[in-house]
Amino acid sequence: MRLQFLAITTLALAANSCRDSKADVHGLDGAPEEAVVCTGWHALCSASFDCTMNGDRADCDCMRVNEAHIVYTAEIKDLEVKRQTQTRCTREASCDVDEAPVCESIRNGQYTVDDVIYAWVSTYSYRGWCEILAQGFVPCDPGAPGYVGDLHWAVCDGAPCTENPNPSDPDRPLRCQCRLETSPFVGLGTCSGENGGIFSSFSLSAWDFQNNTYTLDMPGYEYVRGACEPVGSDPRPSE
Repeated sequence: MRLQFLAITTLALAANSCRDSKADVHGLDGAPEEAVVCTGWHALCSASFDCTMNGDRADCDCMRVNEAHIVYTAEIKDLEVKRQTQTRCTREASCDVDEAPVCESIRNGQYTVDDVIYAWVSTYSYRGWCEILAQGFVPCDPGAPGYVGDLHWAVCDGAPCTENPNPSDPDRPLRCQCRLETSPFVGLGTCSGENGGIFSSFSLSAWDFQNNTYTLDMPGYEYVRGACEPVGSDPRPSE
């Protein structure tokens, strides 16, 4: 419980920091917040490297976790909840943790896509981040000359998910219906997924390879990044 409280507090402080930063650069306006922070159960697809292409989508087997998580408002698939969230949560009037309408929809299992109600939704959290980061990100550009790797990748943010009664991996008991992308993406050690599948990943433009950090606002990432570093002192600037 204490660790969960610390995680929620960290995300809340970082989210407020991001909003203050945005206000300084962009000015306050009625534009929707890019991301809101929720708590509770959600699907997590960041360790899904073998998603199966299925028509115009990808089916990804994902984890089921209970912790603070981040929802990108532009990726909300429940159109009414998306409208409510982007209207309520703006740069001018930002939402605190669990204040966004999408948080209530996910928590109550009322996330509706194409008239189907889903009890599970894929969002983003930092579960296993240190282990993932240690494997090394690589740039993957399907349009680059001589490129070797997958031509598609899966975007699972906001994807609706269902329970898989017979998962091949019991640690990934949810199946999420993710959208397909063909743009440049971030690979994990390679640009080819596992077992003939494709990655659940994120856009290449969202990652700064030189500084090993995100290029977009990610609530709490500065704290998570520090937690992944080995214990010890940093050298003085002059050293």
